[in-house]
Amino acid sequence: MLARIAALSLAVLAAAACMPVTTTVPVGSTVGQAQDPLLTGMWKGRDPSSGQSEYIAFFPKTDGTTTGLMMEPGGKSSGAMGFSFQTVALGTNHFMNVRLIKIDEKAVDDKATDTPDSASSANTFPVLYRVTGDGSFVPYLLDEKRTAAAIKAGKIAGTIGPGNYGDIAITASAADLDAFFQTPDGRALFAKPLAIFKKEK
Repeated sequence: MLARIAALSLAVLAAAACMPVTTTVPVGSTVGQAQDPLLTGMWKGRDPSSGQSEYIAFFPKTDGTTTGLMMEPGGKSSGAMGFSFQTVALGTNHFMNVRLIKIDEKAVDDKATDTPDSASSANTFPVLYRVTGDGSFVPYLLDEKRTAAAIKAGKIAGTIGPGNYGDIAITASAADLDAFFQTPDGRALFAKPLAIFKKEK
């Protein structure tokens, strides 16, 4: 996959230097995944670091996945990236299991992409998200330091690559992964929102 999302916006995913925290099985495998109709459409947000406007469009597909297109027009970080996912609810928490889709030869490393035929296979990275009462879409990534600490403490099975920026993968079974992400400890790994998006009318 592409590099770890090390900034507070999905728009920088294609430029980051390391992989995001991944799971070897999709979140929600024990309960079944589907599409979330609340996501369909165009959403507008603002990059929290640059203040630049950014957009996400979600397109449901007939195979049960949803295709997303992230766009940040203009400015130094302008560009676009695509991704495919399925959504799942675990208790009150909602997750996307995301795989990147290659839409720009320069934007995405060959090793970072896969065919977009299924967002439920291995090598996905989970995104916790909320659609709030005021209609905002708020996504969260796994925090690398918190996830590494949880793995070292034995709270969840996983691997940590060498060095300060080693790739992190959660390797727990489907049952253990789903159970963990329904606990306060699992929710706490999703530390900060990437951005806040409002649906375009």
